[in-house]
Amino acid sequence: MLLIAKRWCTPGAWLRHSRHRSQGLALAYWRSTSTFFAVRSYELRSMRTLITGATGLTGGWFLQRLAVAAPQAEVVCLVRPTGDRAALEELDLKLKFAVGDSSEATSWKQAIAQWEPDTIVHLAQLRHVPPLLASLRQLDRQPRAIVIGTTGVFSRYNEYSRAYKAAEAELEQYPGSTCLLRPTMIYGSPRDKNIHKLVRFCDRYGLFPVFGPGNNLLQPVHADDLAQALLSVWQCPDIEGAYDLSGGTVVSFRELLQLVGSCLGKPVRLVSLPYQIGVWAATTAEFLLGDRSPVRREQILRLQEDKAFSHAAAQQDFGFAPRSLPEGLEQEIELMRQAGLTAKI
Repeated sequence: MLLIAKRWCTPGAWLRHSRHRSQGLALAYWRSTSTFFAVRSYELRSMRTLITGATGLTGGWFLQRLAVAAPQAEVVCLVRPTGDRAALEELDLKLKFAVGDSSEATSWKQAIAQWEPDTIVHLAQLRHVPPLLASLRQLDRQPRAIVIGTTGVFSRYNEYSRAYKAAEAELEQYPGSTCLLRPTMIYGSPRDKNIHKLVRFCDRYGLFPVFGPGNNLLQPVHADDLAQALLSVWQCPDIEGAYDLSGGTVVSFRELLQLVGSCLGKPVRLVSLPYQIGVWAATTAEFLLGDRSPVRREQILRLQEDKAFSHAAAQQDFGFAPRSLPEGLEQEIELMRQAGLTAKI
């Protein structure tokens, strides 16, 4: 038997799931400053984790944190044949690799049947949840599922949110234990999908177009903070349900651009343009350039939506404490300077 202190398995999370009260686990709580600690006594056993998205931005940071917190963890990475494993193979982890595609039920079935994971950490597309669940039903397996979703599920634009809502609805029907983490816009390195492009444009041209008033609210979350949340949830099997994960700072789009200019050390001029011009331009660019388009119609449409969400439940249940946006932007821009992607000061 091993006694382990679980800092983020809080009483709030534990008591929310009454089925755990009768499991016979030795449990004691005490308060230290404003943080609850839970101590659980349980038999140490080998737990195997199957992870998707390991070569991605959040996956890489998660595995780095896992290598420090639990170097003996047995982890199987479902990677595409073309996936770059170099960075993963340098980690101090017991990594195995299953070659496949998380969008295909066949890949899931082969990986699950071969490795029999206790936990599945699905960081790839939320849209790939249906083939995952179909495979589990066919194999009659119910491992714990930790899934990264998106607050985009709350978008009023059905063309964007429909698939996410459908995937979440399927996940709710899964009879096993699940934890769904919904991050806001993820940033933190030149590998993110949005912020690094915005930073490079501002650095190169000293201006940025603002379609519409630009007063919509944003709350980007740093990928490393998301990785820490994943680790906390992975370490605490009692955490279940859905959690919105947002960053430490709420800003308007205009304020974000001003903050980028401040971090770059140069002014960024905001060029106000009618909203409909932006929609037309993005639609035309997508039609002509396809995947090479620098902006998508959906991005312009969603610029008019507020994308700020409370992370209070995550803070209460597993100590989620995201960094401020100024701090995170400074760190990302420094990484970009080191990579030669922005001008040096």
